Amino acid sequence: MTHKCFFKPGGVVIALALTLLMLGGCKKNDETLGLDLLPGSNILDSRYSNETGSISSYTFTDTKIRVDKPDYNVFGSFNDPLFGRTTASFAAQFRLPYYPSYAQDAVLDSAVVSLVYRKVYGDTITPQEVKVYKLVQPLNFDAQYLSSFDPKTLTNDTVIGMADFTPKFRTDSTGQDTLVQQISVRLNDNIGNMLLKADSLDMINNDVFLNFFKGLYIESQPLQAGGGLVYLRSHASLLNLYYHTTDKDSLAFSYQLTTNSADVPYFEHDYSNAWFADHLNQENVEDSLVFVQPTGGTKVKIDVPSLDNWTDSTNCMINKATLTFHADTTMSDFHQYPMPGQLFLKTIQEDGSEAFPIDSQLSLAYYGGVYNATDATYTFNITQHLQQILDGTVQNLGFYLVSATRKNSADRVVLKGSNSSQPIQLEINYTRYK
Repeated sequence: MTHKCFFKPGGVVIALALTLLMLGGCKKNDETLGLDLLPGSNILDSRYSNETGSISSYTFTDTKIRVDKPDYNVFGSFNDPLFGRTTASFAAQFRLPYYPSYAQDAVLDSAVVSLVYRKVYGDTITPQEVKVYKLVQPLNFDAQYLSSFDPKTLTNDTVIGMADFTPKFRTDSTGQDTLVQQISVRLNDNIGNMLLKADSLDMINNDVFLNFFKGLYIESQPLQAGGGLVYLRSHASLLNLYYHTTDKDSLAFSYQLTTNSADVPYFEHDYSNAWFADHLNQENVEDSLVFVQPTGGTKVKIDVPSLDNWTDSTNCMINKATLTFHADTTMSDFHQYPMPGQLFLKTIQEDGSEAFPIDSQLSLAYYGGVYNATDATYTFNITQHLQQILDGTVQNLGFYLVSATRKNSADRVVLKGSNSSQPIQLEINYTRYK
């Protein structure tokens, strides 16, 4: 980068004015923003910088993401040809929709866990195995569970139900994937009888009931080859109790996983056969490709040291700064494995944590990150973040690129790194003044 610029102390005022302009529906082009905000200043010229060579990118494991209360429970085992094996399970509370009022002479027929899904990510020919365990320690609805937490530690390791299933994919009459499928696991009769014969005092409300029956851990068994992940409709999962009485046959009651249930996924990743296994979590070797995977999988670390070079004595203002990533659609094999519809670019904090850049606060549309199918790119606006670096209010510690649906989706993507034919690109439009 040959041009170095510096924001005078008035840069904070400029940032505020820019923000007000954007929020007020300013119709100016990005390249003209701010040009009328420096009374008495003489504009020298407007310039454009396109930086690629100094940007570094590395694939890292995405550990300790928050996973509780997902919109969908990703479930199953899948050996991805590029990303290695992912095995997804979950623990959940099943609540009373109302007081069941079981008759004294009720006799159990069966207790069955029903898991409803629609979408399949992977193949639909490999049989999979499910095991179910009863929780003996409680989940906490208000707790923030991280992907490092293993819910199986809340069980006593006694299997109370097993079943095989092969994921199915069916389309409706319009060719859309709208037909739901179901995984059914019959539990042993001891669990069914425990629920059927529960004391009425253990069912007076859900707080009491969840102390009596803490929930289930539903575990996928790792596959050695093939497989797929299904998207469980979290709030359509049921624990069905089928029973009869002397007077009535075919009675049923359903315990429900609801929005008020604690729901904690657990993801296991085996990267020993992954494409990037030799370079994972390393910054001493740059690959031409980098890999983003949700479900506590992988993220990309990006270093842009040239941003620091803009703190020079030359006066200028940044009109627009964007960071663009190119997807490798061939390697991603997006026809078979859909890519994320959106990625998030997070800034790295001093303590190593992540935060959204200030640009995201203006609007998500302004911030960007939505996949552009025309040129297979993800582009982010970091204008205000760059301004903060120049003002000295934030440090340039790099970025993490992550999936926007880290706990709800299996969609992954291969991106072109700095050593590729289409490297990561930093474009800056700026104006010099005196």
